[in-house]
Amino acid sequence: MCQRSGRIEQISMWDRFWDGTNPWTPVKKWCHNAIHAIKEIKLVLRNFLNFLSETKMATEEFSNDKSNQQTNVRCETLEKGSKRKYTRKSKTDDKAKALIEQMINEQTNEQINEQINEQTNEQTIEPCKRDIIEEKYDQRISEICNQHGGTDEEQDERGYLVYRLQKNREENIFLELLQPVFELYKQEQDSKTIIERVKDAMINTVNYTKIGQQEGKKQQITGKLIDLSLMSEDNLCVIDIDIHKDKSIEEIDKIRQNLIDSLPPNVGLVKTAHGGLHIYCNKNFYQLPSNRNVKVAITDSYDIDVFAQMTKYKIENGQETKEIVQNRVVAPNTSIRETKNNQRVTLKYEAVNDWENASHLASLREILDKWNIDIEMSYKDYAQQLHDRKYGVQVNYEGTIEQMSDELAQACVDGLKNLDIHNYPQPINMEVSLLSIFCGLYGITNESIRTEGINNIRQFNKLSVNADKNYGQAASNGERKPNPWILTKILRYHNKDYYEQIIKPLLKKNYDAKKKEKQILINQTLIPNKIDLQDGFTLLDMQEKAANEEYENEEQIVMDLTRLLVYYEGETEDIYAIKGYDAIRDTQILYHKLEGTVYKQLEKININFKNKKNDEKSDDKKESKPLTAKHIFKKYASKFAKKGCKFISEDPKILTVFQGYKYKKLDTIDYECLQMYLDLIKETIAAGDERVYEYILNWIAWMIQNPGKKSRAAIVLQGRQGKGKNRFTDVIAELTSRYSCPNITNIDEFTGRFNSVVENKMFAVLIEMMNYNDSKKGVATVMKSIISDLTIRINEKNQPRRTAENVMNIIYVTNA
Repeated sequence: MCQRSGRIEQISMWDRFWDGTNPWTPVKKWCHNAIHAIKEIKLVLRNFLNFLSETKMATEEFSNDKSNQQTNVRCETLEKGSKRKYTRKSKTDDKAKALIEQMINEQTNEQINEQINEQTNEQTIEPCKRDIIEEKYDQRISEICNQHGGTDEEQDERGYLVYRLQKNREENIFLELLQPVFELYKQEQDSKTIIERVKDAMINTVNYTKIGQQEGKKQQITGKLIDLSLMSEDNLCVIDIDIHKDKSIEEIDKIRQNLIDSLPPNVGLVKTAHGGLHIYCNKNFYQLPSNRNVKVAITDSYDIDVFAQMTKYKIENGQETKEIVQNRVVAPNTSIRETKNNQRVTLKYEAVNDWENASHLASLREILDKWNIDIEMSYKDYAQQLHDRKYGVQVNYEGTIEQMSDELAQACVDGLKNLDIHNYPQPINMEVSLLSIFCGLYGITNESIRTEGINNIRQFNKLSVNADKNYGQAASNGERKPNPWILTKILRYHNKDYYEQIIKPLLKKNYDAKKKEKQILINQTLIPNKIDLQDGFTLLDMQEKAANEEYENEEQIVMDLTRLLVYYEGETEDIYAIKGYDAIRDTQILYHKLEGTVYKQLEKININFKNKKNDEKSDDKKESKPLTAKHIFKKYASKFAKKGCKFISEDPKILTVFQGYKYKKLDTIDYECLQMYLDLIKETIAAGDERVYEYILNWIAWMIQNPGKKSRAAIVLQGRQGKGKNRFTDVIAELTSRYSCPNITNIDEFTGRFNSVVENKMFAVLIEMMNYNDSKKGVATVMKSIISDLTIRINEKNQPRRTAENVMNIIYVTNA
């Protein structure tokens, strides 16, 4: 169908051969290239037919005047051999000689005449059929010529259409005559089973891999590949559903079954090694962009690829070479091996149905149309293609058809007017069929809108005679195959202005609503990770994963970010805690930062999704905006929010700083290993005093056993340099590595303007504090507060003031 100025015009088969919308376009190209040869063949056939007709006349003359010929010709009956012999006594006509040869070949004149009569009758019938086609063809040209009105562009378009029809009149009529031949050829191909079609294109796989067997090498055969380029015909097509491996087995099985339920019954089905699906169908002249069309549709659960033989040989410098393009898919009953969790596992491709004997396969167009996927588009429609791939794919991540909103459904019903509706289901881009209308309307869930649409079919549209006659049957068939999104495709091709002005914005609105709904669902169901300081994952690792395109969706990014970052409300603004690596201590620690600082770090992580283009263009600007971790963080900010921060807490909504010690606890104690350190404490630090020795050990043990609590007593070590005081404190500091300050030499770090060093530290060592004498009384007061108070005010440069827990236990070391 073609719509101009709100009026629907019927375009016949030959029109479509030259406007590029006919599904026979590849056949047209082949025929067009071979048209000269076909004309020569037609000429030969007609000459041969004339020859036979004349031969018939010669036969009749020979029969009627047999007595005269007997004086000139002697007939001999000879045995069959490699060469036939005849004897002639006089010169005769060449046609008579041929006739005598046939007579000698144990055939009677009557049999020859019957064969010639049949061919003569065919010659008589052919012009009758051709006359009908010519009459319709010329009538079509006349109808277009008699159309008036419209814009200058529409008038020029009609004139050009007439010119094309007249110029290609002979070729188009001949192709129309050939249509039954192609139909017979198609029926013959369809009757073959899949195994009959691929048997000569199968290659052995070896050693549980997808690698084909090499000639002359003895290797273990573990399966087969089908090379579509080795097939004698190019109609077989394979749809590959690659279900994401991060799904559970139950989810994969459910998605695969949902997809199978949505397919027509006459397809070959193979379960892939990882639970995906291979769907074998017929291409039926569907013009695919290439042999291997990867990611023609992408959902959150699976990707769709389409494989077929579009080009058999490689193209180099614009010329076809003799080298066959490798185009392989794995056949059923093929085993492969992979390593999972350091174990080798064997996986298998298995037939789901009677794959080998499947025949009369469904068409690729039928399957993709049901999913509202269209990849058969010219480059001039590239912008429309991008729009449809983003907003038009309505098969969801579970493999079922999305429901249409009432607003969009009502708009589709309102647009189904002034259409010419036909009975025979043609591709939607060609014409509107009654079946496609009913399939779309019965897919609408709102009963009142659906009823209105059904009532409008006859009221506002023109039905062909056959469509009106088969109205009830089409309605029944459509009710069994509901899909509301077919209506948007009908309007796209047959009510273009309405589609651009009304439907297209609603599709975008529907897409945005689904996107928002999906985000809400993710926010409700996604359980964030906890920051684990034992885990070595950092922002650097995330940056590398993003650069290597290891992320497949936003949820994976959110889950990784929750391993690194949280934020909570501060006194004046939000405070961010981000995990980082401390190279000096060789451990992971938490850094407290402001929003701006964190955003600068996240902006450096550019997200490149695996096999996706994520440089989105805004509606207002043509500039592409790279997706960064900052965008993902802001989008899912609720997954990072905490009520507050404490050194240790049982509340999951509060950030817990303490996450265990750097070293693990042993099952048994090796006292011999500890003896040297214990001797240092007893003999040097406690000066041999048993009570002091016991006190020091108990003080250390109590601090280790009660993280987050204060002893409210500080130990002072005074002695000459070189006695081993630092060796004693270094061991404790290393034991509490993430939560210790082993060497504070300036009192200002404790009592000055910037004292963030004491935040979330359970152990600190103060060594020979340089400016202690400046104001002894004031410093002593502050130090007393640090030793005994449970909270402390934290000042950090360029950061807001905040109150934190004071969990610090202190040892003073001095040589004085």
